[in-house]
Amino acid sequence: MSEMVFESAEDLWSYVRSRREYTAVRVAKAKGKKRVYIATPFSEVCRLQELYSWSPGSFVHHYTLRGVGRLALMLRREKVAFQSLYDEYVGQPWIAKALEDVMAEREKLVDDVYAMFETHPVAQWTTAVKGLGKSDALLFLCFIDPHVASTAGKACAFWALAGEQSVRRRKPKSNQTQEEMKPGHYELRGAAYYMAERIWMKRDQYYRPLAEAKKEYYLAKLPQDERGRNAHAHTRALLWLAHLLVSHAWEVWRRFEGLPIHPHRLYMPPKPSEDAVWTDEETLKHLRSGKLPE
Repeated sequence: MSEMVFESAEDLWSYVRSRREYTAVRVAKAKGKKRVYIATPFSEVCRLQELYSWSPGSFVHHYTLRGVGRLALMLRREKVAFQSLYDEYVGQPWIAKALEDVMAEREKLVDDVYAMFETHPVAQWTTAVKGLGKSDALLFLCFIDPHVASTAGKACAFWALAGEQSVRRRKPKSNQTQEEMKPGHYELRGAAYYMAERIWMKRDQYYRPLAEAKKEYYLAKLPQDERGRNAHAHTRALLWLAHLLVSHAWEVWRRFEGLPIHPHRLYMPPKPSEDAVWTDEETLKHLRSGKLPE
């Protein structure tokens, strides 16, 4: 796929709108140079752009969804900050009331944005998982581009959940532009870990058995006398579950777009419904042993 460079946003979006097929978009700004817009054409139709338009002449693009995702991340950070302030000033009613009002507005904003996408398969899958919520659905929708991420591994690398393929620093080095960095966002990694932790605590009957089996595998690998052995295994199991959640969100996204899926030999499908229970003991056996089926 060849890239096209535009110096103005107007020219970029005119080009994007002129194509029926999907066009990936990114902004580049080299040191000492002005901003340019880079478009990468794909030979794939984007159903997001076809089905999610709310005004004549407009359409929803994965690049613009990224901005919504940044808002969702900001609101998550603010929720923690405001809750901390509320706990500190709960004894002073007028301050507590003001903080309650702000937190209610935050929830309303999340609800309003989520309402635009609540019929999307990714949002419906998230609803079926015990422990996940509206802001989690927004993160999956906004930070997984099913066209650019042609494999689940690429989506997980962007979420800093793919080991060596993920970025290991928060900021670029002094001689490196943002575009030269490997993909990966540690804030998304933290969000996915927190999702996995809530699923574990809420005892989702589909995903928790998988994570428990994986924890048994990590426990078996660690020395019996290692300090913090259980906590170490638990953390690794939750990171594995976070990786699985992102890959499942990616799979649901790809199926919605009509794009191919290439299942792993030890295939674990996304949770199909709210009352689904994991019952495949053979998969749990493979997870405990760490061996793939023949």
